[in-house]
This record gives sequence, structure tokens and C-alpha cells, in this order.
Amino acid sequence: MTESAAQRSATALRHRKLAVDAFNAAQAQYEIAVLDHVTAQLVEAYPTTTHLTFDQSAHDRRVRLHGLWATRQGAEELLLDVRQEAEDTALDLEELADDLSDALAGPRSAAWTAVRPTPTPDRRRVLDLPPADRVVRIAELVRAHHPNAGLITVDLAGDTCRVLDVTGADTEELSHLIAGPAPADRRHPLWPAETERQIAVLTRQIHALPHLRAQHLVRIGGPTEHRAFLLLPQIEPEAETETDPDKE
Repeated sequence: MTESAAQRSATALRHRKLAVDAFNAAQAQYEIAVLDHVTAQLVEAYPTTTHLTFDQSAHDRRVRLHGLWATRQGAEELLLDVRQEAEDTALDLEELADDLSDALAGPRSAAWTAVRPTPTPDRRRVLDLPPADRVVRIAELVRAHHPNAGLITVDLAGDTCRVLDVTGADTEELSHLIAGPAPADRRHPLWPAETERQIAVLTRQIHALPHLRAQHLVRIGGPTEHRAFLLLPQIEPEAETETDPDKE
């Protein structure tokens, strides 16, 4: 039986969608990989760097770096003023700006997950450098509010990430559930909005990197579902220190 024109068209559309999805996934992986590469260079030169400030040209979307910053005990410390001290650093700031311009070129780039606006009138933005271990940082954020958490359930539909619920460390007892807020009811959130933002950002970055996605995310539901478990690392008990009786 020969394939009808309608069947061929449907098959072609399906293949096209698969190709588009594969391209978008590869593009997101590249954008986050560039972000990690930039982060590695910055942290090698300035180990305490937590974020940088920049602006982006509306004409050619080129990034211009402003400064490197460290956050210590809630206060910000300027480590390098790029506009005034560019000659005093071994960093290739032009190359870094080129890399960030590339990663942030698209308005829907996955690297924009790391960017937050500032209330300043100079259109400056803040880019938070990804932590060395994203899932460990997520675990810290979650357990600051739910100490016994073992995993979280996330919805990764579209370009968003929403935490649906938190499950206790005993994952075999799924009835031990800390329910998250319903979409229309934010009277009982799991944590503050800023914590939700940070968890969502890091989860989306994990989802964009295949090696981290395979290690930490477990997809649940059918093929049209976008929910997944994000497994939190086990809490390592602190080693007990033995008391030397001769030193007492």
C-alpha cells in the first residue's frame, strides 16, 4: 500500500518537529556549556567571584562587562571594576565578553536563566555564576526549609521550571509528602520567591546538560508529560571526632 500525500505530510511534520527539538536541545546545551566555561575562567582568576555585572547592546546584542563581584555575609564586594582596571588583570576580558555575547545572543537562550535584572537606571544586569555542583546547591536551598527532603518533583514544560512538591528522604514512603502550592494558591509556598527562582534556574541548567540530566533527573509520566524527580544527594553524617584522653 502506497503512502498517501496526507500521511507523507504528517510524517514530514513529525520528523521536522523532532529535528527542531533536537536542535533546540543542542543549542541550550551549548549555551550552558559556554556559561560554565566563562565561570571556570573567572573563578580560576578570582576564586571568590559569585556574580558579574554587564549590559548588552540593543543594536548588536554585544555584552559589555562592568565588574566582578563576591557576596560575603550578605554584602557585595567589588573584586574587579572592568571599566577602570581592565589592564590590571590577566583575564582576556574581550574573549570573555565575546563568549557571553554568543551565549546570550538569543532572547530565549538557556544562559539567560543565570541573569537577573538590577533596579539601577543604567540597564545593568547581573549574571550569577553557576555553583561548582548545581544539585548540591539545590539540596542546600531545599533543606534550608525542609531538612528531610530526599527529592523534589519539577515541571519542566516549555522554558519554565516549577517545583510541584517535596518528598521526604525515605523515597519508598511516597505518602510522606510536603505538598507544594497550587498554581492559583500561593498562600502556603514551599519557600520564599527568591529560593524558588534559584532552584528553578539551577534545575533548568541541569536539564540542559545531558550528563547532569541523566544523573539527577528521573522523568515521570507519559511521553507528553514534562514532570521529573530531581534526586537530592544524601546527607553525609558528620564524622565524630574521638577525644584523646592524654589531651584532656
